[in-house]
Amino acid sequence: MERLSPLPWDEPDWFERVEAWVDAELERLGLQPRGALELVRTRPWAAVARVSTMSGNIWFKEAAPPLAFEPGLTVSVARRCPTFTPVVLVAEGTSMITEDAGPQLRSFRKSGEPAPSWDEILPRYAELQIELADDVNELLELGTPDRRPAVVSSTYLELAERVSGAEVAQLERLRALAPELELLVEALAGPLPLTIIHEEVHEGNVFVRGGRARLLDWGEASVSHPFAGLVNTLRDIAYRRRLKPNGREILRLRSVYLEPWTRFASSAELLEQFDRGYLLGTLCRAMSWEHILKPQVASVRAEYARNAAVWLDLFREGIEDGVRLGA
Repeated sequence: MERLSPLPWDEPDWFERVEAWVDAELERLGLQPRGALELVRTRPWAAVARVSTMSGNIWFKEAAPPLAFEPGLTVSVARRCPTFTPVVLVAEGTSMITEDAGPQLRSFRKSGEPAPSWDEILPRYAELQIELADDVNELLELGTPDRRPAVVSSTYLELAERVSGAEVAQLERLRALAPELELLVEALAGPLPLTIIHEEVHEGNVFVRGGRARLLDWGEASVSHPFAGLVNTLRDIAYRRRLKPNGREILRLRSVYLEPWTRFASSAELLEQFDRGYLLGTLCRAMSWEHILKPQVASVRAEYARNAAVWLDLFREGIEDGVRLGA
């Protein structure tokens, strides 16, 4: 059988069932619709729909089977950090209904309107990670992927083989890095707690309403070293703002993010740990893509096949040539 986990939205009556469920939940919540539920998009990882109500837009999201943990995780992080996460109205199985969180941060950059800056968002993300560090076991029980350093190291060679496929030369280069990864993992053991990493903290997943930023879309989160969650963030900031990798502004933003972590270690220790965690983050991203695509049909796997390979290349380049934050 080509697909191991059929996507629910491929089923002919899926949207009708979703409509009925959303209508029933809105009635239970006392929210009056102003129109019909509108399917906004489907992707191999989720389906999203929107309905206008007398109280504003309400959003429906269903996670793909590999990311079935997302609603439960979203509820968990929202309970801990309610002012920086989605307002979840209903969470049931792989589906949830949330309040509108406003427009994406990227829309403010394009319009020039005032919006929260990364100087504000990065420390809030760090504080969220610190707040949730005590909940690691609970997060793992919810099904949040385990990408703690030792787990990444133990599965690295298998990951390299799956992603490299028939490219023997590339596989050999990746295999040769296994000892370096073991040393990196050993060096990451220290005073910082393992915690949640969002993996996609960028201006497409930060939304702003009433001047307050909220971090949405927790479907590609995992449990890992905290600094592994900054790879996409610094890369996206550098790309959008045309900043140089390891340039002054990227390094300044790194320091802004690290400030809340000074309660665990000195600034010098944190700087040493950051590059290692950043490298680990490239492998977490490769693992995420593999996790999402593994049960998909061949055409979907082919469409996104390069994603995991690109992240492995970035890991290799970071080991061989040195870490370039934002590259």
